[in-house]
Amino acid sequence: MGRYARDAVNDWRRVAAGQRRGDRRWAEAQVELGAALLDRYHADQARQDLIEATVVLEAAIRTMADSFLAEELGTAHGVRALATYTDVLLARARIESEPQLLDIAEQYLQFAEDASADLGNSAVLMLKTCQVHRVRHDFDGSVDTLYRLTAIAKRAENWISEEHRPALRGIHAEALLRAYQLTGVEDYVDEALELVSSVDTTGPNQDQIVMLRARCLLARAVGTTHTADVERAVAVLRDHTPQSIDSRFLAGQTLLTLVDRTGRAELLGQAWEEFAAALNTVGERHPHHRMALASLSTVGMKTHQLTGDISALETAIGLLRRALALSVRGEANHALYLDQLGYSLRLLYDATGEPAYLQEALVLLRRALDALPARHPQRAETGLSIAQALRATYLRTGEPALLTEAAERARAAGRIDSGAVPVRIQAFDKAAYTLTALGRWDEATDAFDEAITLLPRLASRGRTRHDQYADLGSTAGLAATAASCAIGAGQPERALELLERGRGLLLHQRLTADGEWAALQRADGRLAADFQRMRRDFEAPAPESSRPTTFGRDRETEWNVLLATIRELPGLGDFLRPPSARQLLDQVDGTVVVPIASELRCDALILREHRVTVLPLPDLSLTDATTQLRLLQEATTTAYDPAADARSRLRAQSALSGVLDWLWSALVGPVLDHIDAPEGARELPRVWWCPVGPLAFFPLHAAQAGVGRSALDRVVSSYTPTVTALARKRAAPRRSRPDARSCVVAMRATPGGPGVLPSAEREAASAARGLPGAWIGLDAGATREQVLDRLADSAYAHFACHAVADPHDPAQGRLLVHDHQDNPLTVADVSRLDLDADFAFLSACATAQAPPTLVDESLHITGAFQLAGFRHVIGTLWEVDDAVSLALTTAFYGHGDATGSAAYALHSAVRGLRDRYPLAPTLWAAHIHTGG
Repeated sequence: MGRYARDAVNDWRRVAAGQRRGDRRWAEAQVELGAALLDRYHADQARQDLIEATVVLEAAIRTMADSFLAEELGTAHGVRALATYTDVLLARARIESEPQLLDIAEQYLQFAEDASADLGNSAVLMLKTCQVHRVRHDFDGSVDTLYRLTAIAKRAENWISEEHRPALRGIHAEALLRAYQLTGVEDYVDEALELVSSVDTTGPNQDQIVMLRARCLLARAVGTTHTADVERAVAVLRDHTPQSIDSRFLAGQTLLTLVDRTGRAELLGQAWEEFAAALNTVGERHPHHRMALASLSTVGMKTHQLTGDISALETAIGLLRRALALSVRGEANHALYLDQLGYSLRLLYDATGEPAYLQEALVLLRRALDALPARHPQRAETGLSIAQALRATYLRTGEPALLTEAAERARAAGRIDSGAVPVRIQAFDKAAYTLTALGRWDEATDAFDEAITLLPRLASRGRTRHDQYADLGSTAGLAATAASCAIGAGQPERALELLERGRGLLLHQRLTADGEWAALQRADGRLAADFQRMRRDFEAPAPESSRPTTFGRDRETEWNVLLATIRELPGLGDFLRPPSARQLLDQVDGTVVVPIASELRCDALILREHRVTVLPLPDLSLTDATTQLRLLQEATTTAYDPAADARSRLRAQSALSGVLDWLWSALVGPVLDHIDAPEGARELPRVWWCPVGPLAFFPLHAAQAGVGRSALDRVVSSYTPTVTALARKRAAPRRSRPDARSCVVAMRATPGGPGVLPSAEREAASAARGLPGAWIGLDAGATREQVLDRLADSAYAHFACHAVADPHDPAQGRLLVHDHQDNPLTVADVSRLDLDADFAFLSACATAQAPPTLVDESLHITGAFQLAGFRHVIGTLWEVDDAVSLALTTAFYGHGDATGSAAYALHSAVRGLRDRYPLAPTLWAAHIHTGG
């Protein structure tokens, strides 16, 4: 382009020289000369071309205004002159960092718009004014500038020509995107996406429009942690990747977002290459140069966080110092550079212990917060960073005032409603911890309460399953710590409520809806029908043609409107709201034990006789629980490892016995003593265990420490994921099933499976003898479709097959039926069933096992059968032996009334195996009963 631009400049010099200075043709030639000079600047980056273009165009414009009529500036020729002049001033403002040039451009454009009699020309002048405001926002960072831009764009939309409409909608969408980034108002980014989606991407502005669409998707993904938007941005970039500076930035930002969501450190190198290419494209005074420096710094910071490489962090800090030195106070990104540098210095202090880094970090972070606009989403994260730096300074100096300010800063950050929800939850969590260090337990409990109040937004029905899992997993342990804090504040009932509100969120969405639908149907059949339709919509995937996030958010909005309408009905004001502690205590019969292990303290909440009692557990600690859980997992893995020798397997059994001994001493024994559980009684009392966090992985029912000191000999144990789940199941009406049917599945050999199960057929036969109307799906007769069809009208189910848990996507955990390789029977499939069923016996491996960060959500196969509508489910905590499973099943169904007393039947069968194999607890301690 450079040679053609140079030729054009020479040609128009000759044309202008041939005209009489001051007449119309001379002015028109000057305009074309100015445009050619601008083109040559874009080709060669010679600032002198911009200076000459300014002089040439100003002379032409003055000639039009002075020698002819003012209205001349509103004609097509005048618009052409002013548009080119505006482009020149915008380029100069950027490279010279001179925002005053924007005032000059805006004055000329307004003068011409006032003089124009043609609405189409006026619309083009409005478009150029929008471009001025966009660059102005680069300097002032004010959301008001964006609001003025969008108001002008909406006016221009009425009269703009089709030729210019894509450019107008593009700049309008970019302003809305920036407004979203400043305020966190999701409607802005949704509207921006609608605008760019309405533009033809095959026109002259296709590169900018496609890139803007990807930027909007990426920004929404960062702000809402919606992975679907990241994936769509990746697809946009893959399908259309112009090698411009904007595309470089966007590709790098997309890669960084994927690193955040996936932890894939190998993508950091690719991100560095993209930002480095962007840096080399522009001069040092250009705003994009500073942005590229900051983006490269982000790569270095993330490299340090993922690898521990201090040199990468030091490089990042050096790059940020350069960006800050080149930026000016008040420009859009200045505060963000301050924040990023402050955060990076605090990380360097954490890595080196050098106090000077922490001191500078705190100064910079305070300056950043002061510079950020009032509703900027970054204020939440910056406020949290200040709180963390203050706490670190307190730990170094011991100055109490620092700790007090840290708590205040963190809590204030959590209350910034434009901030990202995960950041706000973390801020409340830090505030609460800090308040406990100050001994202000009531205030700390309030802060934890504010954090837990935000959790349902992470599990909202409008979000993808992957995003729900990722964000709920990041809050693992929050509910336990909140409950411990409430106990420390002397509020045991509130502790129970915090646990119930902070755990099992996905579980409660389904169980609560099941439990309250009947009351809604009696009150208003039409709303009940709408309610059921919406539930089905949420369980179905979003249509491919829609934007996943917007589609989900639209459904969430409709759902919230429906709930508000339902809650106006008499007697349904608390429809789908979490129950209070008092309501739970009134609904629960028998004894429910909720063991809690947190960093603050360890206790058991004991619910009985309509009261909640706190039993301190001084011999239990979260650290010990974590250590014992590792020993348990190692032992149960080794015991079934075909490569392990006999001695290793014996050691594994001994190690598990040691875990059961610790479990008895630290937790189960004190609880059973407290509730006066008898030893050796003919009829043992029932206890429902509701373990929290890592304690949910332990076989509490099998805890023992020698003869006469065993849970199996003192209580009949059952489990429940939450107290609410137990109360809902008990409250659900049971209908008579004289024609009850059963679904029995047995897989002796599984295609592509881990091994044969020679006892599976005999186990299925034993189950069929004990169950009414049994259908047996054996091997090839047990396909996914056949099993789901049979389950749909069955009151009982028994599976003798392999099972697989998926640690990355718990909903893809599955029972290995015959066609599992092509049509897996997953947790998600079973969860979507809507049954009125009695019990399911899952004689498969680790069906009650969930990822550690999601253990409180009961996202496993056992939990899926509970969600499907089974009142009682028998599952396993680890791999089980095929022959032992047959013995246990035979004893279970031979109990007499296994279908009516599943907990007692399982307890009897497990005790029998324990008595037969006392030194091999992996054989008899895995099976658990869940339900009422």
